[in-house]
Amino acid sequence: MYTKTRFIPRLITALLAGTTLISACASAATEAHRPENTLIPATEEHNPYPSPTTPAEAKADSNTQLQSSPGTTITFGTLTLLVPPGIANGATGSDYPRIDSEDAAWWQKTPGHLQIMLDDYYVLQGQFQQPQIYVYPAQAYAEMVPPAFESLHRLNNILGSPGMSISADKLPAVPFINAEEIFASNIQEISFQHGKGVRFLTQYAQSPAPVNNHELFYHFQGVTGDGATYIIAILPVKSRVLAETRDTVQILPLEGVASPDMTDPNADWQGYYATVTDLLNASPPDAFTPSINQLDLLIQSMRIAP
Repeated sequence: MYTKTRFIPRLITALLAGTTLISACASAATEAHRPENTLIPATEEHNPYPSPTTPAEAKADSNTQLQSSPGTTITFGTLTLLVPPGIANGATGSDYPRIDSEDAAWWQKTPGHLQIMLDDYYVLQGQFQQPQIYVYPAQAYAEMVPPAFESLHRLNNILGSPGMSISADKLPAVPFINAEEIFASNIQEISFQHGKGVRFLTQYAQSPAPVNNHELFYHFQGVTGDGATYIIAILPVKSRVLAETRDTVQILPLEGVASPDMTDPNADWQGYYATVTDLLNASPPDAFTPSINQLDLLIQSMRIAP
C-alpha cells in the first residue's frame, strides 16, 4: 500500500524537501529515527486527550462567531462548508497562532491553524470528543510535528492506491492525541470540493477499553489537491448497538457485543474489536446519530480558498 501517489505530488515534493533540509542540519543518527509509528508512546504525566492549543492562545477576531441556520453555508478563513439539517445550528471559529517553543508539548505545537467548533451539535452534547474541524498548512505541520508527518504519509499512501482495501493499521491518526486508535470501522475514501481523504469510525485509548457511544467518533483526514492544506475532522457519533459509556458496558442493546473482562490479563481484545468492527460495518448509515450520510455531506461540501 505504500506506493507513491499521483494525487498530491506537491505534498510529496514538499515533504521530501523538508526532510532534505532537516538532514543537512542533523546527524545521520537523527535521520534514521524518522517516525514510523502513528503516535508517540503515551506517558502517564501527560493528558492523553488535549486540544493542541487553548482558547486563550487563539488570535482574537470579531468574526469568530459564525451563526447559521441548519442547512446554510458557513465560512471562516479559507474554509467554507455546508452544515446539513440536523447536524448543528452554528459554528465558532478560531485562528490559532504558531506555537513552536521548546517547552511546548508536541501535541501543542502548531504552525498556526484554523479550528472550527460546531455549535449545538445534534443531540450529542457532553460527548468525550468535541465536534471540531482543523485546517493546517500541510508542509509546515509535517515538518514541525512527527505524528503529523506520519499521518500525512499514511494518508498519501491511501490516496495513491484508489480502490485498494484499507486496513485499520494503515490509517492516519489524529496527530495531537496522545493515545491510539483501538479500532476502526466504516472506512471509506471521500472527496471534498478541492481534495480527497478518508473517513472512518474510531475510538482512542491508552489501553484496551470497551467501545462505547460516549467516546465513539467519526474521523476524517484529507488533503487538498495541491497538497498545501491538511484537514482533520472529529465529529462525535452514536450507534444503537453500543453501550452508552465505559461504565455501562453490561447494559447492552440486544444486538450488542459484550466486552472482555477488564481484569483478565488473557482477554481477547483483538477478537472483541474485530467483532465490533464487523457489527458497525454491517449497520446502515441511518443507524448512527447523526447519520453517517449527513456527516459525509458535510465533509463533501468543504471548500478551501486558494
